[in-house]
Amino acid sequence: MDETFQRLLKSLKFYPHASQELTQGWDAPSLNANQKNLCAQFTDNGQIIFPESEYQIFSYPNPPLRGFTAWDPVALVAPFWDDADFSNSRGTIFYQEYETLYDEYNLLVREVESWIKMLTNTRKYKARWTLKVTWFHAPAYPAWGTVGTSTYQAILSTDGSRSYALFLYQSGGMQWDVTRRPGNPVLMGFSSGDGYFKNSPLTFQPVWEKYRPDQFLDSNSVPPWKHPDPTAATTTGILGLSMSGLVAAWSGLGSRQLCSFSSWRGGVCCSYGPWGELLQGWRVQSPWQFDQELEPQNWCCRFNDKPSFCALYQLRRPRVSCAGYQPPRPAWMFGDPHITTLDGTNYTFNGLGDFLLVRTQDRNSSFLLQGRTAQTGSAQATNFIAFAAEYNSSSLDPITVQWLLKPGDTIHVLLNNQTVTFETNREDAIGQEMFNTSGVVMTRNGSVVSANFDGAVTISVIALSNILHASCSLPEEYQNRTEGLMGFWNGNPDDDFRMPNGSTLPPGSSEEMLFHYGMAWEINGTSLFGKRDDHLPSNFTPVFFSQLSGNKSLNENLTSKCNGDKQCIYDALATGNKSLGLYTGMLFRKYQQMNTTLNQYPPSIEGPDVMEAYMGQAKLVNYTSSAKDVTFTLRNNCTDFKLFENGALLWTPKLLEPFTLEILARSAKDNLSSVLKPRTVVCACKAESQCLYNQTSRVGDSSLEVADCKCDGNTLGRYCNHSKDPCDEQCFPNVKCISGKGCEACPPNLTGDGRHCARELGTGPRQEEVLGTALENPFLCQNKSCPENYCYNNGHCYISQALACQPTCTCPPAFTDTRCFLAGNNFPPTVRLELPLRIIHLSLIEDEGASQADVNASVAYRLRNLDVRAFLWNRQVDRIEPPTALASGSSLHCWNIISEFQYRPGGPVINFLNTQLLDAVVEAFLTPWRRWKRSAGPRNNVTFHPIRRKDVYSMMALNVSTLETYFQCSGYKGYHLVFHPQSGFTCVSPCSEGYCEHGGQCQHLPEGPRCSCEPFSIYTPWGERCEHLSLKLGAFFGILFGALGALLLLGVVLFVLLRFWGWSGTRFSYPLGS
Repeated sequence: MDETFQRLLKSLKFYPHASQELTQGWDAPSLNANQKNLCAQFTDNGQIIFPESEYQIFSYPNPPLRGFTAWDPVALVAPFWDDADFSNSRGTIFYQEYETLYDEYNLLVREVESWIKMLTNTRKYKARWTLKVTWFHAPAYPAWGTVGTSTYQAILSTDGSRSYALFLYQSGGMQWDVTRRPGNPVLMGFSSGDGYFKNSPLTFQPVWEKYRPDQFLDSNSVPPWKHPDPTAATTTGILGLSMSGLVAAWSGLGSRQLCSFSSWRGGVCCSYGPWGELLQGWRVQSPWQFDQELEPQNWCCRFNDKPSFCALYQLRRPRVSCAGYQPPRPAWMFGDPHITTLDGTNYTFNGLGDFLLVRTQDRNSSFLLQGRTAQTGSAQATNFIAFAAEYNSSSLDPITVQWLLKPGDTIHVLLNNQTVTFETNREDAIGQEMFNTSGVVMTRNGSVVSANFDGAVTISVIALSNILHASCSLPEEYQNRTEGLMGFWNGNPDDDFRMPNGSTLPPGSSEEMLFHYGMAWEINGTSLFGKRDDHLPSNFTPVFFSQLSGNKSLNENLTSKCNGDKQCIYDALATGNKSLGLYTGMLFRKYQQMNTTLNQYPPSIEGPDVMEAYMGQAKLVNYTSSAKDVTFTLRNNCTDFKLFENGALLWTPKLLEPFTLEILARSAKDNLSSVLKPRTVVCACKAESQCLYNQTSRVGDSSLEVADCKCDGNTLGRYCNHSKDPCDEQCFPNVKCISGKGCEACPPNLTGDGRHCARELGTGPRQEEVLGTALENPFLCQNKSCPENYCYNNGHCYISQALACQPTCTCPPAFTDTRCFLAGNNFPPTVRLELPLRIIHLSLIEDEGASQADVNASVAYRLRNLDVRAFLWNRQVDRIEPPTALASGSSLHCWNIISEFQYRPGGPVINFLNTQLLDAVVEAFLTPWRRWKRSAGPRNNVTFHPIRRKDVYSMMALNVSTLETYFQCSGYKGYHLVFHPQSGFTCVSPCSEGYCEHGGQCQHLPEGPRCSCEPFSIYTPWGERCEHLSLKLGAFFGILFGALGALLLLGVVLFVLLRFWGWSGTRFSYPLGS
C-alpha cells in the first residue's frame, strides 16, 4: 500500500510496557513531510486518529450516521467507533509495538504475517513494524449506568510499502446494551481523510448485528484473538481493511554531492568542507549506489521536521569521526608529461608510445592504469592523448574504462568498449552529469571526467589545450605493491624509480637516465588501448631541459610569466607555446595546493552541540579550541546571535524564522578553518514551565528547532497561547453549541452533557424487544452449528440468534441469494497493479524572491485543496535563472514545477484528473488564495502571477482503457469492468446488461452467466443466450389447419359468387339486333 502511510505509521512511538494503562487516549510526535503534519492518537472511543494538526486533537465521540465517505476531513482507523466512557476506571487500553526491521523473531508478528498472506492472497509479506492496541472491557457512555462492556483489538502492520489493519473482536466480549445507543451509530472501517475510505460490511446492517461483530462476522477464516492476558482462551476476529491514500507534499532533494568520491575509504565516506576542512563521515555499504545510501538519511534527517527521527537514524547509521583519517595519496600526470609519483617525487618524461603508469593488487582486488602519448605538434616533446584503467575484484566483474582525447578539448569515454552516455540530473551540481553502474561511478563536468572504482580508486582526467592531464588516487591497501611510472609507493621518495628488473635509480638522476627509466615501462605487447592507428618513429628522442636553456632572449619572451616554475618553462620552450606553459604551471600549483590541503587539519572546536533558550531570554555559551591563535566567527549573519573572537556566543531569540548557525574557527598559522553546527532549540510556549526541550520540531531546512509545549487543561495550540472554546469539539448530532458556553441539552429522552448523550434508563424499548428473545441469553445458540458446506462460494455461515438459531450466510458482494450461489450484483474490483500517477508541468512567476521550500509549500497547498483531493507531491521545483529585472527594482522569478497526482478507483477522481485537472489548476492560480494555514516551516502564501492554460500541460495521463488494465474482477467468472464517471470502475455481471435475449431469465452461476429461456406467444427461444426463436409445435399445426380452413372458406365464397354471377347474366341478357 501507500509508502507515505507507512512513514506515518512508523512515526508512532509507544511507552515501553505493553500493559501501560491509558484513560485519556495518547498522542505521539508528528512526522512532517513538507508541511503535511501527520500525528497519531488512539482514543477511548475505538479509534486511531491521524489529525491535521497535533496541537488540536479531538476524540470524536459521535461517529457519522452515514458511515465513512470520501469527504471525511480526518484520517481515522476505527475497529469499533462509538462513545465509550472510561471515567469510572472500569476499562483499560493496552498497546504494544513490535519492530522487526532486521528480521527479529516474534511469534505474534509471524502469526499476523501469515494471516495477511492468507487473507490477501499475498505470497510474500514481511512485517517491519507492527502495533497492537487492545480496548479491554470498554464501557459505553455513561459508564455509571452501563452493565455490558466490549473487548476488541486493532493490529496495524506494514512491510515498508504495504500497510494493513486487522480488526479482532473477543467472542462473547461485545456486550454493549444497544437499546441505550441512540441512533445506533457504531462505525467500523477507515478513511484516509482525502478521499479513500471503506466501511465494514456490518455498517448498514440491523442494530443487533452492528453491535455484535463477534457473532455476525466470520469466525472461521480470521486470525485468533490476541488478548493482552495470555490466559485468555476464546478466539474470534476479522480482517479489517488495508490502508491507502494519505497525501504528503515533498520538496526536491537538492545537491547529492555530500562527499568527495576521492574520500571513500573502506565503507566510510568523509566529506570536505568549502575550505578543505575534513568533516565528520558516515559508513556506507555500496559506494556505487550513492542515491540509495543517502535516501534514508534524507528522509530521516532532511525531509521531516522532527530531529528525533534523525537521532533514530544515527543509532542505526552512527556518525564516524574522521580524525586521523589518511587522505588518498594522488599521483599526477600533466603537461608535456610531468609526473608526480605517489610518494611525491616530481620528474619529466617525454616518452612516445603506450606506458604502464601503475599496476597493483592486494588480496581482494587488482588495478591497472596505462597511458598513451603522442608527439606534441612538431616539437620534440610528447603529451598524453588517452588513459585506460582496468579494475578487478572478487565481488565484481572486470571493469575497463578508457578516456580518449577528441578535438575541441572533449573526452570520449568507453566502459568495457561501449560508449558511456552521461545523464543530467537537476538534483546534481550545475553542469554535472553522471553515469552510475555496478562497481563504478563516473561524473562529467565540462572537460573533466572522473571515475571511481568500487569506492577505492579514483581517476580524474581533464582535457586542456588539446592535452589530457590526469590524477590517480589509491587506497592504502595498495602500499608496497605498486610498479610503473607512478613509482614504488612506500612513503619513501628515494626509491620511487624502481625498474622492472628490481633495480632502482638514485634520487637526482639526470634527465637522460630518467628517460631510460621511463622507456623501461613501455608496453611492448597488447595494451588496453589495442593497436595504434598512427605510425611511431623507432628512435624518438625528446629535447631535454638542459638543451632548451641556451637562447636567453627566446626564453624570456616565452617564460616571463612562469615565475620560475620549471614545468611551465619546459613546456613553453619545448613547444614554443606560452599558453601551454602557463596551463601546465596552473595545474601544477593546483595539485600542490590540493596535496597541502589534504594533509593539514583545521583547528578543533570544543563546546556544547545543543543550545536551549526561552524566547526573549539571553543565553551565553563558550566555545574553545585546543589549537593556538584561533579566532571565532559566524558564517552567516544571524541577528539573534553575537559571537566574540574568544568563542563566547550570546543568543537572544526573538523570532522563529529559519536560520542555520555555523561557528567557524580559523587558524592564523595555516589559515584553515573548521565549522561547528550546533542544534539551537528555542521555546516559545506561553509559560517557560510548559517547555519540552526533548521534543522538538525543525523550522524549515535550518538548524533552528522549536520545543514542544505541554499545555494545561484550559489552553491549546502550538504554544499553548489559545484558550479552549467548548465549541471546538463537535456536539451530539442535532445539538447546537453556544460559543463560550458549550453544547446545549441532549435531545428528549436522552441523558448527557450535550456532547455525550445516551438513552435514559427505563425509557425506549427493552433489550429483548430490539434483539428478540434470542439475545437475552448470548449463549442460547452455542450448541448449534452450521451444516457442512451450507454456504457456497466462500460465503460465511453463522448461527443467527435473531432468526431462532437458524443457519445464515454472509455472502460476498456479488451474490444475490441467501446461500451465496447466484451472483449478479455489481461490486468494486481489486487492484491488480500499483496505480499510476497523473503528472503535470507548471510554469509559475512570482516577484517575492521566495525560496524553493516556500514555492513548494505554496503550490502544494493550492493543489491539495482542489475540488478533488488527489494531489500527491511536487516531484520537482526548479527556479529558472537568471531572474528578470523590472523598472521598479524588483525581479520576476520563474519556476518550473512537476506535480504528481494519484489515480484512485473512484469515478470522480479519474474523471477529474483526466478531464478537469488542468482547468482546475489554472483557476486555482487565477485568484489570490485566502485559506492560508500558518506553520512554523516554509510559508504557503507565496503570491503567484495569474497563469493561462498554456502554462499547464500534461506529462502523463492515462485514459480509461489503460487504467482498466490495473484492475480485475477477482474470483467471479464472467464479470467484466465497466467505468462510469460517477461510480468509477465496477465489476458488472452480464446479467445486468441484457445478456439473455427474448425475455430469457439470467442467473449468474459460479461458472458464469446462464440463461433460462421462457416461451412467449407462439415462439420458443433457444441457444446459449436465447438468441434463437422457434415456433411452438401446437402453434405450427394451428396455423397450418387455420390456413387450410381459411382457404376452404375462401373457395366456398368464390364458388357462390361465381354461381350467382352466372345465373344473373343468363336472365337479363338481350341480343344486339333486337
